[in-house]
Amino acid sequence: PSLDELSRETAKATNAYVREVGFYRDLQANVSIPTPHLFHLGEDLDQNRFVLIMEDVRLATQGDQLAGCSVEDAQRSVAALGGLHGPLWNSPLADRFDWISARTPDRAAEMSGLLDMVVPGFMDRYGSRLAPEVFDAVHWVVAKYTRWFTSFETPTTLVHGDYRLDNMLFSTAPQARPLTVVDWQTAALGHGPADAAYFVGAGLLPETRREVESDLIVLYHQSLTDSGVSVDLEVVRRDYGRGSVSGLIMAVVASQIVGQTDRGDEMFCVMAERHAAQMADLGVADLIG
Repeated sequence: PSLDELSRETAKATNAYVREVGFYRDLQANVSIPTPHLFHLGEDLDQNRFVLIMEDVRLATQGDQLAGCSVEDAQRSVAALGGLHGPLWNSPLADRFDWISARTPDRAAEMSGLLDMVVPGFMDRYGSRLAPEVFDAVHWVVAKYTRWFTSFETPTTLVHGDYRLDNMLFSTAPQARPLTVVDWQTAALGHGPADAAYFVGAGLLPETRREVESDLIVLYHQSLTDSGVSVDLEVVRRDYGRGSVSGLIMAVVASQIVGQTDRGDEMFCVMAERHAAQMADLGVADLIG
């Protein structure tokens, strides 16, 4: 668990550690997205104590959310998502595992209430840092949250929920995996294209994203097809557009419920800026209605 008391208590309230242990215990073997080899896990729910002993991915370098990544790393990361979403596409995970929350109206109401609670703090903290159009996007999300939550066309599947560069390890060493994905504390039942949109929107600088985004959507669709999923490209494209909202939601909520750091503040601002721009570019308002 985190040494920061606020982060630790937030993880307890959101079952973040329970979900990460649950992923490695129950689902890691069912997906083919590259993850670390696990040697041991332990949990003490009463004491909020958890341990994961994993391999040392020493030949890899952590991604940098602020700097962004190359188009090649973006392609590698998007292509890997088929190995996560495909094997459990439309699988009744919430019925099988009690640590996975069902995607229900109650869940939408809970998250809508959380947004209402944290937005004032987000605006107060970053009011002098972010442009008015970012806050316009935030207010739009608050107003449309329930409609957005129920607007997706694709079936649910297991999603990472925080699929971004800081949670990825890249390597060019011949004997190492090119990509390793870590930090499964936000693993949940959701819509796969949202993971893809979240990564692309935050991981690429806006000018680069605009040039390659359409091709990356096609690549993601191909990764699903390769994993045995039959879904129309245009359905994926629309849900990808809807999924761009998830990055802005994460920036707003996470900034207010974890310990504050200078890098964290800059990261949340950059995420908010990039996802607000992505939402505008993809015409999310028209997709939600």
